[in-house]
Amino acid sequence: MTKHPSMPAVSFDNLAIEYGADDIINALVGFVAQITNPQSSRQQIAIAGMQIHLPMTSVPVFHRIRISNPTHHEYSDTPNLLDAVHIRPARVDSRGRTTAGRFDTVLVDIGDGLSSDVSNLRVAQVRVVFSLKDHHRERLFGELHTEVATHLAYVQWFSKFTVMPSLQHRLYKLKRCYIRDADTNYRVAEVIPVNKIRCSIQLFPQFGSGTAPRQWTPDNVLEECETFYVNPFTSDYTYGLL
Repeated sequence: MTKHPSMPAVSFDNLAIEYGADDIINALVGFVAQITNPQSSRQQIAIAGMQIHLPMTSVPVFHRIRISNPTHHEYSDTPNLLDAVHIRPARVDSRGRTTAGRFDTVLVDIGDGLSSDVSNLRVAQVRVVFSLKDHHRERLFGELHTEVATHLAYVQWFSKFTVMPSLQHRLYKLKRCYIRDADTNYRVAEVIPVNKIRCSIQLFPQFGSGTAPRQWTPDNVLEECETFYVNPFTSDYTYGLL
């Protein structure tokens, strides 16, 4: 992570509008409740979250994560693989041209960090990377504030990996995860420590048997498509994991 944020303060309202972090307040409250009530059930954590009031209305935001991962080669002098995750909203340049936003997908460690089995990994799309100021961390987490990761990410989850990839092409198939109600669908989202992110990961959209929808573009296909295949060939590291 860079020493200084890309944006020193972005309001929660703008994170929802510009970054697509629609549920960041509830997700952050849930993260705080989980950290401060580690032995509680999911229902107890939800009840505890109702008593938490965030002491800020904005957070510092970072637009890039740098990751260094080992290769799977047997030679000890092989340099680490450098990876980057980009998270930035759409912007307008000095000539009035709009550049589309970019919110990369990543592999997240959902296990204990000791196993690389796919059951301990999950794909997510990163919408925001942010930090909490020291006095806010102390107020929210109390004595535990020194144990909480400095940098946090608001991510939207894809479905978990199946036990085995497809027999036809050996690729894992994923879908967006939603909470559905009578009026609308909400993407399942969560706040996680940035150090849980293992690497960036590329997804192929599922085109189906017909032609691709005409509205799909390189800039919006992650938002428009619902079903994807995971590309394990982007690096030696991802190939070794998947």
